Amino acid sequence: MKPVEIAAGLKVVIANLETAAIEYMVVGSVAGTIYGEPRLTNDLDLVVSMTGSSPKALLSAFNDDDFYLPPQEIITQEIAHSGQINLIHYPSGIKVDLMFRKVSQHALSEFARRQRIEILRGLLAWVAAPEDIIIAKLRFYREGGSQKHLVDIRGILANTQVDRDYLERWIDELHLREIFANV
Repeated sequence: MKPVEIAAGLKVVIANLETAAIEYMVVGSVAGTIYGEPRLTNDLDLVVSMTGSSPKALLSAFNDDDFYLPPQEIITQEIAHSGQINLIHYPSGIKVDLMFRKVSQHALSEFARRQRIEILRGLLAWVAAPEDIIIAKLRFYREGGSQKHLVDIRGILANTQVDRDYLERWIDELHLREIFANV
């Protein structure tokens, strides 16, 4: 997928979420690239806050023929379990992983700390703070062992000033110290 296609899909998805007043934040490799080193990706990872909500806002935001969205009953189930669904924007080919915000202490803190950033020329979006991207990548490394997460963390630390107190607190609380030592 070409970067121009990813950008076009990203713009549409963000615009639809904002029009529907669905709170979100960009996470994953797109957010890691914003704060760190560029890395190609074929998808977009978003956390949406819909705890206790019905899927109607989401269904209406992406109801046209340009999008694939799972059936309402699957969306309802995933919202209830803080799971995730996939959304596909057919014209751009971008795949979006929509993760429903969890209710843990860190998830609440992470969402409260999201930042409004210009991620593409003329496109402002809510993005997770760099410290929370680092924490997420430490967790992903713990789950799968992929070195790309450690490389992304090094890139963020080299290119972005982070709140070390916040980062250290959550690294300890989430038992990620041993992994962080490898960064």
